[in-house]
Amino acid sequence: MNLAQRASRFLSRYTDRRLLPLRGEVGVVSFSFDDAPMSACVAGAAALERHGVRGTFYVAGGLTDGVEEGLACHSEAALRRLLADGHQLGCHSFSHVHVNRIDAARRREEFERSAAFLAGLGVARETLDFAYPFGGVNVGAKHDCALRFRSSRATGGGTHVGVADLNALRTHRLYRAEPDGVSYADRLAVAASQRGWLVVNTHEVQDDAGPFGCTPGALSQAVAQALEAGCRVMTVGAALDHWTARAG
Repeated sequence: MNLAQRASRFLSRYTDRRLLPLRGEVGVVSFSFDDAPMSACVAGAAALERHGVRGTFYVAGGLTDGVEEGLACHSEAALRRLLADGHQLGCHSFSHVHVNRIDAARRREEFERSAAFLAGLGVARETLDFAYPFGGVNVGAKHDCALRFRSSRATGGGTHVGVADLNALRTHRLYRAEPDGVSYADRLAVAASQRGWLVVNTHEVQDDAGPFGCTPGALSQAVAQALEAGCRVMTVGAALDHWTARAG
């Protein structure tokens, strides 16, 4: 990332902000899966369902039935099963591209193709939530996403307390090696004690997960910890409805 790209990413923290007050009675945790690899659709969904909760799967339609970095991607059948079981499907661009590295016209094309793909599965366009592929957000990408999506999620940055910028939601990365220098347990404690919102993201969910994924056991443990801490666990979309209803 060159200096201009770094500067645009930094400045995006202060542009196109859409702030949602967080005034709930308890903390909220949302588990999300980028790319929706098949292991997340199966093992990841099962880990959540065992605890009676659901997650958000950010889908790049162009990866359907393909292989990404050696991992089997989702199928349409798997996505339909997720929806039928109460999970949420979100947008992750269509071609899984760095939306901060393409121009506005290409971004619009990506967003439209993704919306059309998800609409074909029954996902309403007006309720689409987005995750920046590779966490790539800058001023231009954030602006265009602000015009199109109900929320847009980046990666890293931790727990939201008091307020959340819907155009650049932060996360805790639940990876094999937690990269943020702050543990999930610490961020969960903040969400629970300060009635905040912790969005968790990962990729594949399998015993031999790579550096950007996690094991089924680690995911199940994270969900159990959230519930034991007194937090509500819900999809990103359901959490938005929850916080919006309380914003008054």
